[in-house]
Amino acid sequence: MPFDSRKAVDDFLSGNGIPNAGDSKRLAAVVRSVASIPFGEGRTLRDVLETRKAGTCTGKHLLLKACLVELGIECREVACTFKWDEQKIRYPPNMQAILDEGGWEHGHNFLQLKISGRWVDVDVTWNPQLRPYGFRAFPEDWDAKTHHVGLDRIITRWDGVDVMDQKRHFISSLAPEIRGRRERFLKALFEWTGAINRVANTIR
Repeated sequence: MPFDSRKAVDDFLSGNGIPNAGDSKRLAAVVRSVASIPFGEGRTLRDVLETRKAGTCTGKHLLLKACLVELGIECREVACTFKWDEQKIRYPPNMQAILDEGGWEHGHNFLQLKISGRWVDVDVTWNPQLRPYGFRAFPEDWDAKTHHVGLDRIITRWDGVDVMDQKRHFISSLAPEIRGRRERFLKALFEWTGAINRVANTIR
């Protein structure tokens, strides 16, 4: 069956009790709803909404952007780079061992929202259950006006760019050895965060 993205986004909004009208409370509600989706492998809007119910920074921000467009809220994409070993995340030994082989610049993306005439950084990548491990999870009490980026340190950023083109260009520029290390690290990251979220859901 063809994927109807417009209907899927409408279903997501209505399923989370977000009306197609309102004010900053509505904005905060939609941002928090996307932020609460577990971090995982979903890289497309369909992956996040229909298949895995989890998403990478790309997948979750594609959903957030689609919701904001539906609600008539102006936004634009931001791409940036960072290093995993410069974050304050407490990695398990297998992941730390990969980083010990040598760090690399990793691509990341989030959104800027136009709020009261100013651009506000909004990064919903990490769900709250990951906060105890050092991830900069999105604040559950976000006030719809404060910047939040899910990284402790950004190396380079580009505002208002085509994120997919920027990421493809960046990944292709990495040496084969680094690309292999990156893939091993991401596989371990998805397994680790997935286990954290499954345990959190069981407890809840």
